[in-house]
Amino acid sequence: MSKAAVLPVGIITTLIAASGLLVTASPAMAATPNLQLPFPCGQQWRLDTWGHAPALDMVKEPDQQGTEGATLIAPAAGTVNKSFYHSNAGNVIQINHGGGYFTTYLHLESRAVSVGAKVQMGSRIGKVGKTGPTSNGHPHLHFELGYDADGDGEASWGFAGSERVKPTFAGVAYGGANEQTWRNVTSHNCSVGASGHDFNGDGRADVIARNATTKDLHLYLGNGTGGFQSGTGDR
Repeated sequence: MSKAAVLPVGIITTLIAASGLLVTASPAMAATPNLQLPFPCGQQWRLDTWGHAPALDMVKEPDQQGTEGATLIAPAAGTVNKSFYHSNAGNVIQINHGGGYFTTYLHLESRAVSVGAKVQMGSRIGKVGKTGPTSNGHPHLHFELGYDADGDGEASWGFAGSERVKPTFAGVAYGGANEQTWRNVTSHNCSVGASGHDFNGDGRADVIARNATTKDLHLYLGNGTGGFQSGTGDR
């Protein structure tokens, strides 16, 4: 049997061009979404990679008091594609932010959103907790940013070799190596959905109004359902 002829590169290129075949490069990864910390404006949190970089564990500064039950808000706009209870990770939420990027939240005390919900940066999505045995009974948020490299419509999470990637909050990158700690990281997540701003840090949209006659300012605290808490407006 005769050996196959080896064609010079120039001839191969000419043949491809003549055949009308279009050769394209693989698409590049989309730009990372502009994330803010998933906590109300002005709060300070400690971020640790421990042994699972680029994933991050987050506890409230200065002494972790207030971590359990803390309001969790969306770090960027997106669509909820997972909201369920996992036998190891406890309450889990995953949000699709577009461009192949997903954020995942583990060990939540509670979940305030269901699959298919549209969220804006600052929308309340749940509360920080210690559910699931892998929380070791210690209240904290386990956070991961993932990129859907295999195109299956989600990002794998929770194990070495998953699709998690290094996150950036307010333009600062975190999670580059194991056993790293960042203290007193301040949240700049200062908008609540499309409806207003959160002035008292409870994750709900509030309104400040000025009296046209006296020029006094009045704070009306939101109740999370489009109205205001009773007794507010006199602050």
